[in-house]
Amino acid sequence: MKVVVLQPPSPPGMNVKRDYAGGMGVADPSERRVFGHDAGYITLPYMSLLYSAGVLEQRGHDVVFIDGQADNLTLDQVVQRVAATQAEAVVAVVNLPSLYGDLEVLKTVRQKVAGIRTVAVGTVTQPLFDFIAGSGAVDAIVRGDPEVVLPDLLPALGVGDGANGRFELCQGVLTNRVTGRVEDLNALPALPYHLVPVEKYWYHGFGRNVRYAAVFASRGCSFRCYYCPYPMGFGERIVHRDPISVVDEIERLYREHGVRGILFRDQVFTMDWDKTSRLCDEIIRRGIKIEWVVETRLDRVNEALLRKMKLAGCKRIHYGLESGDPRIFARVGKDGAADRMEKLVRNFQVTERLGIHPHMFVLIGLLGESHATIERTIEVIRKIRPLTLQVAIVTPYPGTPLYEEAKRKGLLTTQDWSQYTGFNAVLRTEELTTDELLAARARILREHRRAVVWKLRRHRLILAGRYLRDGSLWRRVARHLLRR
Repeated sequence: MKVVVLQPPSPPGMNVKRDYAGGMGVADPSERRVFGHDAGYITLPYMSLLYSAGVLEQRGHDVVFIDGQADNLTLDQVVQRVAATQAEAVVAVVNLPSLYGDLEVLKTVRQKVAGIRTVAVGTVTQPLFDFIAGSGAVDAIVRGDPEVVLPDLLPALGVGDGANGRFELCQGVLTNRVTGRVEDLNALPALPYHLVPVEKYWYHGFGRNVRYAAVFASRGCSFRCYYCPYPMGFGERIVHRDPISVVDEIERLYREHGVRGILFRDQVFTMDWDKTSRLCDEIIRRGIKIEWVVETRLDRVNEALLRKMKLAGCKRIHYGLESGDPRIFARVGKDGAADRMEKLVRNFQVTERLGIHPHMFVLIGLLGESHATIERTIEVIRKIRPLTLQVAIVTPYPGTPLYEEAKRKGLLTTQDWSQYTGFNAVLRTEELTTDELLAARARILREHRRAVVWKLRRHRLILAGRYLRDGSLWRRVARHLLRR
């Protein structure tokens, strides 16, 4: 079968990071009025979509991967490219903030490309199945991990060689009866980066001139943070790959694709300290000179492990502090960490002292948020003084306990999914309005800038010295002036 695997372009008015927020996706505003993806905005393939392409190719299908974001495609260009392949089916990811635009893409392809069958995948297909099924845009919907569902679903569509009892028709749309989950990451084929324009992918953590790729060393999250879509998107049980296999993949990307940066998409990269240590040992043993970025929890690191990660090339760690208020911190599912706030602060500071850049995530607007809890979060930021900080307003993702509780209490201010970007205020708390949450976010960012003014100046001097040595300083200065 010939199959198109499609990462849709971003809809008008936004740029979407599709693999973030457990696969729900987050979005930043754009002035662009057509489908596409702004130059200068990071690009990343949706990982389950990329793995699915590899699985289908391994099963003997003729697979074409179209990345509408990396190639900055308009809607007409997507239709033209799909039609040119003469494929029988198109498999596309749909995300929450871009849902209306993503369904428009699929509906247009379905209408204009004769005989094509459309299949939607993505975390959002589980809580919003009825909405997607009723859109008239799809012939089939995958619930769960498409890597394990698609190989049997495509023949059941009628474009192959028959049906399969694993599937059923719901609202006239074919879907799997049981949510599909990858049980063994080692059984998946290597990520098929030969199918995608890897030379167009870039990530701000490495810079414009560093080719990078995303890799899983583990997948899933067994924690119960009530606001988080990770367990829904990646499974409630953490499954690990063999560290040797992970480093084999890194080395192949390094040698065959010129990759010099790895973005690990693990939800809790250091969950298993032994496996993390073995992975680092193998990178060091092979002498692979590569930088990498991870996401993990502050209570799942220690100094010895961090030292080894630094030696193996770890450049940056993303930590979710979420709130500086102990009660809110405990309620979000941090397993009693409220009594260990000082230790978590020390772990953040140790990371920085060892030369790894600790990036902090703060989440405001959780249930119970008030002016007093915002002040406590600011106090922690002043104490830690993280060089970089991202402040998001909590999004009540459909399917999470937070969404259900907020809906029950009447705290949701809209169910326009295009507003669920990860940064808009679509939920008020018991004490704070959405306007007050937006003001609190702005204040936290101002206080952060004041707290790190000297640290930022020192960091810029270090960068200037590095760019002077590699000869890129004046080019970077000129580019910055032109942007202004």
